[in-house]
Order: sequence, then C-alpha cells, then structure tokens
Amino acid sequence: MSASEAHAFLLQTAKKEKHHAFFKFMQSSKVLSIETRIDSSLTLKYFLVKTIIGQQVSTKAAQSIWQKVKIALDKYQSKITLDILKDQGLSKPKASYILGIMQDQRIENMTVDKLKQLTPEDLTQFFLQLKGVGPWTLGVVRMFFIQDTDVFLEGDLGINKALKNFFSSDSYVGHHYSPYRTYLCLYLWKSLNNS
Repeated sequence: MSASEAHAFLLQTAKKEKHHAFFKFMQSSKVLSIETRIDSSLTLKYFLVKTIIGQQVSTKAAQSIWQKVKIALDKYQSKITLDILKDQGLSKPKASYILGIMQDQRIENMTVDKLKQLTPEDLTQFFLQLKGVGPWTLGVVRMFFIQDTDVFLEGDLGINKALKNFFSSDSYVGHHYSPYRTYLCLYLWKSLNNS
C-alpha cells in the first residue's frame, strides 16, 4: 500500500463525491507519506509520552518540552519521579500521566507487531484504560506507531478547521475515503500549512 496509491484514491474519491474544493487541493498537492511521520527509534512508552506532551500545546512548545523530558527519562529511567518530570516544564497532571506510563509493565511488552494483532476493540480497551490517553491519543498511536492507514482523527482542532474549509462541516468523518483516512488527515493538516 503506497503513498502514491493513497493519493490517487483520495483524488479519485474527491472527484466522484463532488468534493470540489478538496479535489482541487489534491490536484496541486504533492504525495504525502505516513513513513515520513514515523520515528522508529521510539518505543511505545516514549511514543505515548511524546504524544501526551503534544496534547493541546503548540508544536514548538511540545518539541521543546519533549527534548527535556526525553533527556530526563534516559538519565533516570526507572528512578524517574513526579518532581523530576515537573521540572522539565510539565503540568502536574501530565507529569503524573507520564509517570504512570513509564511504570506500566504491560506497555513495556507491547511491540508494533503485537499491537497489529489486536482487534480495534482490544486496542481501544488497552489504551483508554491508561490515564492521560483518550481517543485522540489512541488515534495518533494507531496512525503513527501502528501505521494503520484508515484512522480518522475526530476532534482534532486542525482537522476540524480543514473540514470546514473543504466539506463545510466539522462533523464529517471521511467515510468516503476509507481505507485511506489516515492519509486524508495528512492532507487536511497539510492544507492548513498551505493557506
């Protein structure tokens, strides 16, 4: 399943469904790939920590805090404490979510291959019981850790904004674009950087 196949599918679907504005955008858009968003050096724990840091803050702020937190996690590992995490610029709730994730043995044993074998229901159950992980974070894990090509990130502020631009509605969930809704999200985000 290639990025160019996904691009062609989205373009074709936009034309067929008469999503004129999105079709026009797709015609002028370069092919985007999920792979460029994957950091295979991150374990699931680190991926979750980075994603939690990225919730509701600017990309720049998240990047800066993540760099500090990663250094602290590498240095202290199992001896990491709430205070050390808060000293890296995290709020108390986020620091406690991250501490919980770092101490969770079940996450330790989860690989991409093991996650891919779980049903959507089991994935949801596994992740949503973790404090600090909601549907948005689960969606990001499915997109950029498990590399599921058919995830629509409902409730994402950027995507909602792009949906209004292209589909005159922020409640559209992209069902016409299945099985490539992860790619749909990539293009929706990209459209915001273009405007």
